[in-house]
Amino acid sequence: MAGSVVHLDEQTGPPCTHALVIGVGKYPHLDGGEAPVPDSDGMRQLSSPPLSARALATWLLAEYHDPGRPLGSLALLLSEEQPTPFVDPRTGVAHDVDDATIDNILTAVTQWFDRGDSHVDNRLVFYFCGHGVSQGDDMALLAADIFADQHNPLNGALDFAGLMNGLKRCKATQQVFFVDACRSNSDVLIESSGTRFAGRSPLGAGTRPLDLPRRFHIPYYATLAGDRSHARPGRVSLFTEALLKSLAGAASDDPEGDWRVNTSHLLEAIDHFMHQPEFAGAVAGVQVPSVGELPVFVLHELPGPPVVPVYVGCAPARDNAEAEFVCLEDGLEKLRRAPDDVDDTSPESEWAIELRFGNYDFEARLGDQDVRTKSITVRPVFRRVQLVKP
Repeated sequence: MAGSVVHLDEQTGPPCTHALVIGVGKYPHLDGGEAPVPDSDGMRQLSSPPLSARALATWLLAEYHDPGRPLGSLALLLSEEQPTPFVDPRTGVAHDVDDATIDNILTAVTQWFDRGDSHVDNRLVFYFCGHGVSQGDDMALLAADIFADQHNPLNGALDFAGLMNGLKRCKATQQVFFVDACRSNSDVLIESSGTRFAGRSPLGAGTRPLDLPRRFHIPYYATLAGDRSHARPGRVSLFTEALLKSLAGAASDDPEGDWRVNTSHLLEAIDHFMHQPEFAGAVAGVQVPSVGELPVFVLHELPGPPVVPVYVGCAPARDNAEAEFVCLEDGLEKLRRAPDDVDDTSPESEWAIELRFGNYDFEARLGDQDVRTKSITVRPVFRRVQLVKP
């Protein structure tokens, strides 16, 4: 399959979902690249974005489920230190992936627009992970060849606000964006330009045609405006892992009997993970996810019961360092944390586990005469189990 498209299901009639996923980690003209510019504002090479983009693309192909809008196409662009094919998790077929240069991104955007423009009930999904800079409402998503144009470095960036604005003319009613990038200012890019220029976009600005239904668009950002996002070298990014965990169940609810993830619950669940020391470590609560607009609609349906984060601990918390924790389901031991497994760097922290929706019994054993128990129903977004000495 040529170009950026790694999945195209021509048998899927409209409406369906069309996704564009971009992960930019190798930047030849930033610090550590083969042709760095003298001043790249401290920006360096990144290892997390290609891994994160691959993880989301894999999820879309293997896990994403919306009977009303099945996945019709997936385009993937990567810039990585050692390019390797992307393997479809369902078919095992390996696809060569185009480099995430600005020209390739612009071409992919127009093709993605055209696929989404085939039906008013289509859904567009956009994901970007890499360097980003912002100035006010303007945000530039930096392609692999940022700074290749020495006269205007931002010719190597995608204008994110311009992208969203240009998509007003696309028939697709639901448009969801995930931006896993910094939103801080840059002294050498947008701020120094003196004009409202935050990169390139192949889509002309315009209003939504009056004969089309109202557009519901949601930009999810990894951080607040003006803040930095935190990469994790050699691992999926913090925001993307929180997103994937949320889609696995923490963001779901079952008001009609089946488990569904809607756009509002998704933000709530991502925010929960980003505030948990057991998940986010030292930056827990520092990187705060946010959205632009938030119309509510169902985004994903789970094939079975959700996976839910559970935090088990004693009161007082100092007892966590000595406790043996046990989780039981239907009277049978499911999980155990022995005192030898305590994290020496944070001995008073809770026991963080993941369980499927259901009823469980929990125990904290601190001696023959000190066994603390509690029974709860585990359900999204999360459950905290506090075990108190009777």
